[in-house]
Amino acid sequence: MGRIHANGFFTIEVARGATLTIEGDITLKSGTLIGVRKNAALRIGAGCFFNRNCTILCRDAIRIGADCLFGESVKVYDHDHRLAGGKVSKSDYTLGSVEIGEGCWLANDVNVLKGSVLPANSVVAAKGVVNRPLEHAGIYAGIPVAYKKALPN
Repeated sequence: MGRIHANGFFTIEVARGATLTIEGDITLKSGTLIGVRKNAALRIGAGCFFNRNCTILCRDAIRIGADCLFGESVKVYDHDHRLAGGKVSKSDYTLGSVEIGEGCWLANDVNVLKGSVLPANSVVAAKGVVNRPLEHAGIYAGIPVAYKKALPN
């Protein structure tokens, strides 16, 4: 397990039966919350940087590749509250793993939702919502995100 370089306060919650793997040194800025719930698995690659007020909440499986940059207030969730009988459940969830490839940059206020896959070296513009597997690396923006252009060489 790597070292956590911290600037300010942060919270890491790992439930019984859960797994948090940090593959190398990472940086957490103030207000960041990492939660790994019962029987879930979260893997964070070396060199990742989480700016202020990021939330990574794992109830199933989340994999974050090495050298990713997370802007302020980025949220990553691998679950939704279950909807049944015209009601929203407070304690039952639908699950879908999340994978964020190496070298991705998620700008401020991006939300990554269950079932999402971001190819290595992808960029998501500020306030973007990722809600599905993205086809190839590039620059994405919008709600939900759409491909805008290739990364410059």
